[in-house]
Amino acid sequence: MDTMETMDMESIIRLHDQDSTGALLRQHFDAQDPSIEESDLIPKFVLESLRAHASSHRVSEYGSDCLSLIRAILRASPEDEKGKKRRSQVLKGSINWIIQAGENSSEDSEKSTARGNNQVDEVTAKLVNALIDVGQSFPQEALVESISSIVELIRHQQHPHSQAFALLSRILVIVTNSESVMVPSSSEEIPGQDFKAMILDRICTVPWNPKSVLPLATALGDLDMDSKQLEAAIVKIMKQFKLVDATDLPVLIYNLLLLSSKGHRGLVISGTFEFFDRLDAGGAMANSLISDNPKGAARLAFPELSAIESTAVLHFGFAVKQDQELGLQLLKHMKSGKAAFLSSFSLTCLMTMARIHRFEDNVMDYLKSSILTVFKDAERMRRETWVTEFHGMSPTPLLHMFGDIIKKIPYGLEQLIPSIVLCGVYIMDTMAPTPLRKASDKDMARTLTPKTANEFACDLGAKILAETFKTQSSARTEILDHIMSRIVTKSSSTVFFLQLLETIVKDSPEELEEHLPRIKESLDYLSFLSLTTAIHLMAAVKDVAKANRSFRDSLILILRKALFSKTLESRKVALSGFLLLLGPSSATRLTLRGSSRAIAHTDSDAEIPGYAIEILGMLRRCLGQQGDVRLAFYSSLMELTESSPSLVPIIFEIVHAHFSHFYDHDGTRAAPLKLEECVANSNNGGEPTLTEPLQYLMSCLVRSLIGVQRRKKRSSGFGEDNAADERLVDDARQTLDRVLLGLDRAGLEDFGLEDTSDFNMATNIGARNNMYASLLIGCYESAIEYTVLKGQSQESAPHGKTPASQRRNPGDTTMSNESLELILNLFGKMRKLHDVVREKVAMPRGKKLGPLGEASILGMECITRLLENVFVEPSSIDERQSADVPVLRKNEDFVYYITTVAHVSLSQLNSNAETLREEEYAYCRQLCKVLVREFLVSDRVNGPKALAAGAKSKDKNKSWLMVGIEGIMAGLMILQRFHAIPLSLSGTKCSSESAEAMQKGKVVAGFLAAILPQVNGGHDPDQQPVDVVAWTTSCTINPDIDSLASAFIRYLEALFVLFMNETIPLLKEAAGLLGLIQLLSKYLDRPNHRGATVEKDGQTVASSHLDQLVYWLVKACREQPVDDPALAKTMLSMLLQIETESASPEENAKLTVMDNNMADIGTAGVAGAAGTLGLGRVTASSLLAHCPQAAVRLRLAGDILLTHGINLSTQQSLHDIQPHQDMDEDTERLLRLREEIGIEPVFAVVTMRTVSAVTDVLLQQVDRSLEALEWALTKLRYCGLHAMQPSSSSANRCTKRAGAGDLQPMIRSDSSSSSGSTAGGPIPAAATADSRFDPHGQCRPNDCVMAFSSLNGKNEQATKRSVQEFETDICWRIEICMWVLVRISLTNIDRPSGEHLIRVLQRCYKVLTALTKHYVTPVPHSPTNLFPAAASLGLSLTGSGATATSSSSGKSSRGSGSAAGTIQIPHGFLRVTQVAGLELSRHVYTFLSFFQLLDEEQMAMTRQNQGGNKGKGKSQDKKGKAKGHGADMPVSWANEMMGSNPAKSRQKAKILRESKLIPMLIYGVEQYERFVIQLSKKSKVNLTQFMRRSIARDFRIHIQRLGDLGLEDRYDQERQEQQERRLQQQQQQGPHDEEEEPGQDMNMDVDMAQHEDDDDERVTKEEEEEDEALIRSRKRAKH
Repeated sequence: MDTMETMDMESIIRLHDQDSTGALLRQHFDAQDPSIEESDLIPKFVLESLRAHASSHRVSEYGSDCLSLIRAILRASPEDEKGKKRRSQVLKGSINWIIQAGENSSEDSEKSTARGNNQVDEVTAKLVNALIDVGQSFPQEALVESISSIVELIRHQQHPHSQAFALLSRILVIVTNSESVMVPSSSEEIPGQDFKAMILDRICTVPWNPKSVLPLATALGDLDMDSKQLEAAIVKIMKQFKLVDATDLPVLIYNLLLLSSKGHRGLVISGTFEFFDRLDAGGAMANSLISDNPKGAARLAFPELSAIESTAVLHFGFAVKQDQELGLQLLKHMKSGKAAFLSSFSLTCLMTMARIHRFEDNVMDYLKSSILTVFKDAERMRRETWVTEFHGMSPTPLLHMFGDIIKKIPYGLEQLIPSIVLCGVYIMDTMAPTPLRKASDKDMARTLTPKTANEFACDLGAKILAETFKTQSSARTEILDHIMSRIVTKSSSTVFFLQLLETIVKDSPEELEEHLPRIKESLDYLSFLSLTTAIHLMAAVKDVAKANRSFRDSLILILRKALFSKTLESRKVALSGFLLLLGPSSATRLTLRGSSRAIAHTDSDAEIPGYAIEILGMLRRCLGQQGDVRLAFYSSLMELTESSPSLVPIIFEIVHAHFSHFYDHDGTRAAPLKLEECVANSNNGGEPTLTEPLQYLMSCLVRSLIGVQRRKKRSSGFGEDNAADERLVDDARQTLDRVLLGLDRAGLEDFGLEDTSDFNMATNIGARNNMYASLLIGCYESAIEYTVLKGQSQESAPHGKTPASQRRNPGDTTMSNESLELILNLFGKMRKLHDVVREKVAMPRGKKLGPLGEASILGMECITRLLENVFVEPSSIDERQSADVPVLRKNEDFVYYITTVAHVSLSQLNSNAETLREEEYAYCRQLCKVLVREFLVSDRVNGPKALAAGAKSKDKNKSWLMVGIEGIMAGLMILQRFHAIPLSLSGTKCSSESAEAMQKGKVVAGFLAAILPQVNGGHDPDQQPVDVVAWTTSCTINPDIDSLASAFIRYLEALFVLFMNETIPLLKEAAGLLGLIQLLSKYLDRPNHRGATVEKDGQTVASSHLDQLVYWLVKACREQPVDDPALAKTMLSMLLQIETESASPEENAKLTVMDNNMADIGTAGVAGAAGTLGLGRVTASSLLAHCPQAAVRLRLAGDILLTHGINLSTQQSLHDIQPHQDMDEDTERLLRLREEIGIEPVFAVVTMRTVSAVTDVLLQQVDRSLEALEWALTKLRYCGLHAMQPSSSSANRCTKRAGAGDLQPMIRSDSSSSSGSTAGGPIPAAATADSRFDPHGQCRPNDCVMAFSSLNGKNEQATKRSVQEFETDICWRIEICMWVLVRISLTNIDRPSGEHLIRVLQRCYKVLTALTKHYVTPVPHSPTNLFPAAASLGLSLTGSGATATSSSSGKSSRGSGSAAGTIQIPHGFLRVTQVAGLELSRHVYTFLSFFQLLDEEQMAMTRQNQGGNKGKGKSQDKKGKAKGHGADMPVSWANEMMGSNPAKSRQKAKILRESKLIPMLIYGVEQYERFVIQLSKKSKVNLTQFMRRSIARDFRIHIQRLGDLGLEDRYDQERQEQQERRLQQQQQQGPHDEEEEPGQDMNMDVDMAQHEDDDDERVTKEEEEEDEALIRSRKRAKH
């Protein structure tokens, strides 16, 4: 002992050096006290030696000495008993030092230097390597003790040196290979593998020190583990993500990816994605990852977090290259959730994978399908707003995700730039919609808003590339190359790439400057491009051309060459390009470095650029080119006079000089205009060609002259360089006056146009005369426009015009009587010419020309002034004196004409304009104001209502009143298009208070305030919304949009009733009012909750204006008699569309019930609720108790039934049924039906004339609902994957699998049921075991209440409903549709409605099949929820250990039951199954029999019409019907199908479709019943008791026709013999066998659990053999 204490390390090393075999040192140890091996002297000596010398500054020397000491002692310890003990003590001392080294480094981390830590790490690493080399020589007890000591440190969250875990993994491998291992602190021996499992379980079930996570993960990667152990280790490591330092996170993820190569790659991917998705979501999502570690990833700012994610993505990319199975598993994981797993981090990983050639195509294909799915779902959510109330049913913010990736590129994701560019280009190339036809000049207007999912996807790709171009300089050249290549190749995506180029020019002008030569090269291809593509290209780069002199000069040179090209299209391209350069800029002022300053034509006094004069000089050449070029030139010049007033003098000089060639200067002609000069070959009898559109030339001259005069008036006293020559202005004024006077005096015969003239388009003379007439009518309109505008030329206005809003009083709009008489005289001539042409010109298919004014060239200013003069405000005239009625109003034809022109001009503005200028908005508002005042407010005796009523049966054109209403609708559509108020998916106004949204709201409010019918008439054109006094209430209303729109709707509602109560009802006009109401309803606020009502005048009314509108519609349909099918269809379509958004359906439901229909349906001796599985009696009345929103649809179906009557298959009427004791089941159902719907219709809109239209509308609504439910069922499988963790509120529990308390609303029975218990059926208690499990145990990542935060940082999921409530709501909606179909299937409807009903029934059974399959194949869930954040949620999580269930253990059962693998069925689905089996299927087969009778009637009518003889009919009858699967097709139809007349091809196709109606329906029923049987077996619930065997399947045997073939008696005899043989077999088997054998007609009420599968197969086999025998006997008899 003394010797050992006095010896030091140097002595031991010296003895070892003297004898390298260790014998001398071994003798020295043997000479010591024998108890030295039993004591702790050697461990203490080793520990002190390492502690004293390992941290020395002379680490290279003393560190080697320490290792030499360990090696010397080990070498001096032989394999005997003493040597083993000595080795054990060395191992113990070494591990103690490694432990203390880690603790010291943790405690003194702030004091110790980096050099000292590195020295300790170096010595420790060498020591561990030395121990590992001789690890096999250590005794097992020492190894087990060492393992236990390290595991104990882990359990107490102590942090030894990281090398301790490397040593742990190695010695654990050694112990695992042992046959048996003694368990510490126990005498039990277990196999080595069991010992390893025990150690791994202890490691994975205890909390870890955050500093030990990384080395522990590395150590676990060195172990061989089975699947469960590996899963537990992976889950434990991933749960440490939020605990470790953020700097260690990428390395930990890389180690985890390496570990996943052994298995469970999907688990690693899902857990990693979940962690980073929460971090990116921010808010409460990121707060759930906050731990006590101040250096955790959840506490990092965006730059630091982006750097961490970038490093992790790099590791992921490297891991995929090494293990490509990891990439395949990632794609499999993403595809398993469709688009549910899309996030910025997952997209980043996919972009990284796309750089690997093997995965590039697969990744891009997945992105294409997912993006398309996202936009299709978003479009569906916009239409079906009810689905957005549930979790996981929110649009995926793809643009935000890609934007987030682009923002993170500077922090280490530069390698993703090529992948992002490739993704954007791939999206635009592959998803661009293919044009159905070649683009024409009418398609020049670019699409403003994408409508389809493909267009949304292309828009997304363009935005990705635009943002990448703006922020990443390295990608700009590649993006421009892609754009230019698509332009040249004329691909289908060209238009989207041109929009991308325009966006780049507007948003990134400075970044584009250095790449202008590349764009300039593309201009060389202008002459080879199509007209539409070339115009789009020039429109995209026009702002650059205006800002950059060099670029502009190159473009002008190219266009100048094209202007003189031989091809007409090249000339149009050049003309369009020059006019784009002359027009105003489409963006803000550009500031390109080193370029000329930008020109913006926004000020009327702006200086004319030099290139504009040069361009206009070149454009003079267009005046000598083809007529199409001149027409485009004049139209563009008229637009320039409005948008660029500074160019008006030059435009005036051009058109004035050219106009002088086409009018008579000398006055020697009766006709002032030379029409023959405008048409080539007009006098030589050749084919005429229009060379000069004179009407457009004259209109352009008129507007430019008026513009010059106003410009001169406004600038009087100030000199102008570009002012027009005064002499030219006077000459033009005199010229137009002479032309005006000549047109007034000249007759039609002076132009060669008379009543006897030839207008046949097939002859040259007739074609010439038609051209003359078109030119002359346009010139008359130009003359009228000049007469109207020349009086205003003295007024000053911005931009050379006077908007309607600036005329303060009616006197400003009045004209002299001479001008009015001249206008009427010109209109009379124009009207006469139009009538002549209309009478003699035959349009295609025998149609006539439309009314005068449909092709008017009048400008908006002229139309507004004329309309104001026609309809002078009542306050400015005295209507009591007929002499004071305006002159223009006396002429009804002119009033109809100007009203039509106003309607057409507003419609064209809505459909053709790309932007709405301020003056156009002012004219639009003024026109709508005048139209509303005249057509909706005026009550004059000779007003529009009287004229509309008097126009009945006089003219096939629309009435004057109808044209005015359509004009108002066009104005509102313009407002909604150009000033659309952003709405959220739920229908409420967006909360974002952006300046643009607020400005649009002000514009809309001002527009509605100006046109709203008011008590004071709204005389002030600048009236504010706060000054509005509504006509209906005579009170000042709130200035918000909702109140203004509601006040307008209230007035239209009263007017609708007035129209309907006229002596001659104005039906078409009433339908127009409904169209106005529907447009205005889009401005009504959508309530966020149901059941909102207020008390008003002692009555409970709906609180929202939308609910009030729905209430009025229901009341109108109930009380207002409508006998017009078109109007009834319009009313009900509008009602059924808006009703779905109502928040107070209870109030509407009260209007659908009559007083005598409130009786309890449980009377009249109806049977009890037996066999209903405890649900009570499932009736339509019980449905209304839960779903009052179904009342209108059910009532409509009932009224259809009462109006049409019950179909003939029932052989009785509801009026004649009387209850009695021996009633059959069908009679009971009819009695119950009569008590529900009564005996008289409720809705007055349902009459014998309108019932067919009402049926079609209702079936269309049911079909749309079923289509939406079919889509919702596909989303239901994945909607839970969108949601993530609950918020911090403890009230928000995990709702993926709700507990028993949440199911209580679903099991409410009907009031007529005695109790709501489940005693009536074998179903077990639903969801009784959920509370015993972890609330997050069944949740996948992203599978709880919390979802991604919205873009504005707010949590949109806070008030959303659970997924189970989504399932319940789907079941209720399906039941609503089924009850409607049940009532219609009982109806005696006509054949077209019957075909429609069969198609809807096909979709209904398709939806029922999908719902049943949803429960047969439950949704797979994640094995664990990695980040539940139980501390912040306040939830008590039981069983939250790290050991996870296997992800491949199977799919979790729906609900919770005591029996493993048993599917628990919610009561909502049980109701659906009961209604489908007991009600719908029963009546479907009854209806099919009735529908076949309709076929037979149709066949008889066809034979009667064809006049066939009896012999022919008999032969056809003997041949039977044409073969059809499930239906009897008449022979006459089959003959038509077999005919060869090509004129009947469409009828043949219709017959083929009709022949498949019933077979497809029967197939759908059978498929549904098939899955019901499967679900019954899996759930142990007898659902088949609701199904009944049908009698109409693939074929039917007509017994009455067997007699014609002589087979009836033989058939009866064979049937009787078969029954006798079966009876004898049963008697021979004995009574015992009879009891066990199930009968042929199996009782469906017996529980399926009591029957064996072999019994079913035996019965089925016997039936098939009997049927085959019967068929064979028939064939023998026939032959």
